[in-house]
Amino acid sequence: MIKDPRHIAVTVLVSWDKSFNTLDKALENHSEEISILSKNDKNLCNALIFGVLRHRGTIDWTLGAFSKTPLEKIDKPLLYLLRITCFQILYMDRIPFFAAINTSVDIAKKMSGKKPAGFINAVLRNTADNFSTIGFPDPKDNKPKFISVKFSLPLWLSKKWNHAFGFEKTCLLCRQINTIPQITLRTNTLKVDRQSLAKSLSLVAQNIQLTDYASQGISFSKPGIPIHEFEAFKLGLFQIQDEAAQIVTRFLAPKPGEKILDACAGLGGKTGHIAQLMKNKGIIIAADIESKKLESLQLESKRLGIDIIRTKPLNLLKTSFKNFNFYFDRVLLDAPCTGLGVLRRNPDTKWKRSKNDIIRLCAQQKKMLGAAANLVKPGGLLVYAVCSCEKEENEEVIQQFLKKRKDFLIDKTFKSYNDDRLMTDLISRFISKDGFLKTYPDANNMDGFFAVRLRRKSKA
Repeated sequence: MIKDPRHIAVTVLVSWDKSFNTLDKALENHSEEISILSKNDKNLCNALIFGVLRHRGTIDWTLGAFSKTPLEKIDKPLLYLLRITCFQILYMDRIPFFAAINTSVDIAKKMSGKKPAGFINAVLRNTADNFSTIGFPDPKDNKPKFISVKFSLPLWLSKKWNHAFGFEKTCLLCRQINTIPQITLRTNTLKVDRQSLAKSLSLVAQNIQLTDYASQGISFSKPGIPIHEFEAFKLGLFQIQDEAAQIVTRFLAPKPGEKILDACAGLGGKTGHIAQLMKNKGIIIAADIESKKLESLQLESKRLGIDIIRTKPLNLLKTSFKNFNFYFDRVLLDAPCTGLGVLRRNPDTKWKRSKNDIIRLCAQQKKMLGAAANLVKPGGLLVYAVCSCEKEENEEVIQQFLKKRKDFLIDKTFKSYNDDRLMTDLISRFISKDGFLKTYPDANNMDGFFAVRLRRKSKA
């Protein structure tokens, strides 16, 4: 079995590249190989995998200057071996260049033989000796190209963001996206308060901080042990959830005793938060097309001590009132999207998305929003949310929905539960005059989300 962390990193990256799976799935498929590594080697393996995906554009620009063979013509295993070593040269200073190169040459010999290993050796030594001479494209001549190379963003996306946000904001977004995010969790207030949880976490993690805008959030870094081994995790005292996602659930403002549908519940991060805000009183239907996710959600609910969640496998596009025999006070539609707002945590996404994905997904989002709207009671609330900052998935979906559904309007009267004035004021900072909630990674160190509250008009 492969035991070298660099070799395993190459194996995971090639597996991810050749499939439609996410990086999470590729890591899961190779979990057995990773599990036998020492703690330091596991950390190195993960650093190489995520580092290559965060900085692939810059890495390829550098390698392209020193390889006589075009990168697209190099076999994938050798290409990723070049990439992980170039990443070490450009971004890691604790491993000497010669050691990183020698290890890669040895791996190349095992993978492909002496001749490819010689090629790897020549390219990497040339890179190590001369990488400091390589500059970036001049932004005066081509801003999207500069963004693409400097910040490792696919060219189609750098063009899109430069047009949508402008050069300066796009650079700020990209700079933040390429940082390693802290781990953020949400306190399970059914069992513990935030201050007590933060104090207990200081024993197993570093840089403990209370989130600025989400009243139940805590962020930290460098956990001493895997998170699922935290005693606080075993006791169900928290769920891992970014601050922006916590704000979205607060935006829904659920109340105890209500009937609420989480229409695309997935693994249940927001579902658990809804239950907390409802004081574990009422009914939550957690629905999803993938029944395996709902099985995990049920286990998670048990860990958190929540008993008001009922799971229901269903295809929202084929769902109607008859599936429930009652309407909902509130419906959350956390719709499938490009995920371009969460590239900090999922850097693999940017290399597998395309313009066509945006077109395909926004068409699906419009259909799902229409289906979810039919399940909201008169006077009830529908929150549409996506972890994307693309207008096609955001404002344009809502504009088309409102043209078709005259029985809905944007609700701009957000108030946090119990009229918590401080919480209302904090979240209101992210809400535009049009009623759109937007978060971005650059200013507030959180994921990019869009959400809107849609109120169904009461019958006359």
